[in-house]
Amino acid sequence: MATFIAALLFRPEDVSDRALSQGFGVALGGFDVPSPRLLVAEIPGLSGFSAAFYASAAKIPRGTEDEEFEHACELFEDELPPALAVLDAAIEMGRPNAVVYALTFAEDVLHDDAWRFDARGVERHFAHEGDEGIEVGFETPSAGEVKTISVPEEEEAAKVMPHRGTTFLSKELGVPIVGALVGALFAAEKRILVRLVEPDPASIEAEVMRLNKTLKRVAGRGSFEPPRSVGGAPVPAAYEAFVRAYDFNDPADPQDLYRELSIGAVEGTLRFFRRDDFNAIEKDQAFGNYRGKAGSAAVFPIARFLGSTLGAGAKGILGIADDGEHLRIVRPSGEVIEAGPTFGELIRYLALGWSSRTEAEEDMIGALMLRAKLRVDREIIS
Repeated sequence: MATFIAALLFRPEDVSDRALSQGFGVALGGFDVPSPRLLVAEIPGLSGFSAAFYASAAKIPRGTEDEEFEHACELFEDELPPALAVLDAAIEMGRPNAVVYALTFAEDVLHDDAWRFDARGVERHFAHEGDEGIEVGFETPSAGEVKTISVPEEEEAAKVMPHRGTTFLSKELGVPIVGALVGALFAAEKRILVRLVEPDPASIEAEVMRLNKTLKRVAGRGSFEPPRSVGGAPVPAAYEAFVRAYDFNDPADPQDLYRELSIGAVEGTLRFFRRDDFNAIEKDQAFGNYRGKAGSAAVFPIARFLGSTLGAGAKGILGIADDGEHLRIVRPSGEVIEAGPTFGELIRYLALGWSSRTEAEEDMIGALMLRAKLRVDREIIS
């Protein structure tokens, strides 16, 4: 396939990198795409606007390049498309007047589909090759139309032009958009990894503060200095940030048990480690069996599974992998398995699970659970 475009257009002052990353993460929740990425660049000739070009980063065998574009079209046309999820994230981050445009465009076949998302709703204009001719149409919050155009080939371009998504975008933004986007695509150097929750210590601390607010707790109460290493695994900086911010001594909930969890392989009841748990970890059977296995990867323990009141759930210890982001479960046998959520994703899941949720937050918790399930099913780090 020749050049194709699957991109969002936006003002960076309204749509941050975090909104892009989170929004695409939510939209991709149910898609089996391990390492998606965005390439971002300013749009030449369109002051104040940038474009984020989507790529699945999957290995595409020669001769199957069409599959990447088909995947992008499916994603952008989904019930929860990236543009809407990015808009929701931007609004959540304090930009209620944000506008996000989306485009899927191919130059060697007729596929020209564009959307405009804002707080008022969505407007779409498109032209596609259909089974019985060229399908064109539009959608707005109050109206919509789809029709088939059958004309001689020499008249096709003129008849289709008013309906094209790129025609709509060019009118909205005041520049010939195809050339501008091609220029941006070839100039794009900034890469954004798609993540539901960022893994760095500052982001983990922010997630804990969100959890504290949900549970009406006091930040840092009962905090302690975690050991510098456990079983040869150094303490992750993200976990140190967690310990500084978490409330370990809530008098309203002295047991501090998270019950009936179900995200990836994290199931049942979970309790985060206190100082005394670290003092006793060397005597733990599961951890002892794990350490006794040759070639075991480093896992820093952070919580214990207590099963479930229904008799189900995981047993053993939850720990952070040596990348400081992904979680592993150490079974009583010493087996180490993929947990599903990352550390930050688990904290966000806990905060959302114990609160009333907006529609956007429902989308987020759904994406967290789907992404965790995919990781467990594939037993991969992504």
